[in-house]
Amino acid sequence: MKETLRELSKLGTKGFITGIAFAFGIYTFDIFAITITGTINTFFSGQVIKANDLNTNFSSLRTAIESIPDFTKNGVNAVFAGGGLMLNTSTLANSSTLSVNGRISSRNLGLYCGVTSSTTGNAGGFTGLRSACATACGNTNAHVCTAHEMSLTRQQGISVAEPSWFSAYGYWLGTVSLNVYDCNGWTSASAAQGGTANESGGVTWKTCDTSNPVACCL
Repeated sequence: MKETLRELSKLGTKGFITGIAFAFGIYTFDIFAITITGTINTFFSGQVIKANDLNTNFSSLRTAIESIPDFTKNGVNAVFAGGGLMLNTSTLANSSTLSVNGRISSRNLGLYCGVTSSTTGNAGGFTGLRSACATACGNTNAHVCTAHEMSLTRQQGISVAEPSWFSAYGYWLGTVSLNVYDCNGWTSASAAQGGTANESGGVTWKTCDTSNPVACCL
């Protein structure tokens, strides 16, 4: 009877160790490359397991688990509060906190998120518009939309307030004697200068003395 209990104990302990190892693999496989630098004792059938060997295994696993980057869970979101993140590369380029060596694909990257209150072309410059857009969209990363972002927004079938200024960040001559170049960097309310705007489902230009909301993207 004692021998039977001893064998059952061995099987139970071995199963417990196997279960932990399996769980550890599940939680780290394809997410983090974890290296176990400590000692992992292996056991064979019929061997008496010593507490010291078992504790050594637990200690090595604990050290490996605690070396996992400091991701935390906030609702359905994973949060990485410190350091940088590198994907398919081993270098954080140009002091960035995210470096990706490969293509990034997103359906909702750089799309219209709202408009500011109406303003002439003298809107505080690009930095002033960024601040106004952050308020309009409730996000500090919001900014005045570019022509590229307006095109992506239209392709998604998203409605845009019309008329509304956006940044073409270029220079072109209007149909009259007028320079159209983002109202001199959004610092001019002159009728002799122009800016690009959304209107009637398309693109037009307006003199900088006219007042329109500014399209913001995120």
